[in-house]
Amino acid sequence: MIDNEKEKGNSLGSQELLFKRPYIWAITITITLLNFLITYNLQNINWQYAYYFSIDVLTTYLVIEFYAFGIGVLNKRLPLNKDLIKRIIYQLSFHTLSVIIFNIILNELFDHLFFKGTRLSLSFNFYTKDIFLALIFVLFFHVLYFGLYFMSNQNFKGIKSDTIKVIDGMAFKLIKISDIILIYTLFGNTYVIDTHYKKYTSDVTLKDLEKKLSNEYFRANRKFIVSKDAVHSYKSSTNGKIELTIVIKDLFDLPEVIIISRDRASSFRSWIK
Repeated sequence: MIDNEKEKGNSLGSQELLFKRPYIWAITITITLLNFLITYNLQNINWQYAYYFSIDVLTTYLVIEFYAFGIGVLNKRLPLNKDLIKRIIYQLSFHTLSVIIFNIILNELFDHLFFKGTRLSLSFNFYTKDIFLALIFVLFFHVLYFGLYFMSNQNFKGIKSDTIKVIDGMAFKLIKISDIILIYTLFGNTYVIDTHYKKYTSDVTLKDLEKKLSNEYFRANRKFIVSKDAVHSYKSSTNGKIELTIVIKDLFDLPEVIIISRDRASSFRSWIK
């Protein structure tokens, strides 16, 4: 996956939503179902189709991951905000070709691994029908990717400095920074919690968000930024660390306590007072 925190100088934006969980799995399942319905005659369905479907899901997921990897390379070498026309040409040509080639190699490999080369290996139907469908899906992905980029730039130009753009489901909205009580990262994604304990996704890194925040917020560690409103209690721990308990209890991906290192402990005590 594309790691937003490691990208430098990229034109990262809402289009990267395509490669964030759980959206990447939703896209994978959707594409596989469509391809399955087009490719197979389901009138005589049997248990083998479940096996076929599981292999197709894995194949589609890996192809999308490869697509995302190619986007990451393009973001480094040819960001969208530098030379858009050249970027579009490269993405439609070299990137598309590389994804199609990867798809062919992966299908041939899985055919020999799971079906002993009897399912589709070097078949006329695969190279005339399935590859054409793969090309259609890749081009659709390009359209979706560029569409999200243009929509994001158009709708959020001139965003006030006291607000940030977040992702709410499949939509985008602005929330006031003063309404944020917790920001954290998990598996490369950035999440924002507001005063109503509602969780949003953000395509801005923790480091960049920290620059927009006032001294009402504290960088607890490399994964968490907390506000004073988020603090329920805290106590000293081993080796000079601090165990911080937050008021939010209903989100399964949040730990029971947030550990503040010994190096940050003194700063935290000064901040909380």
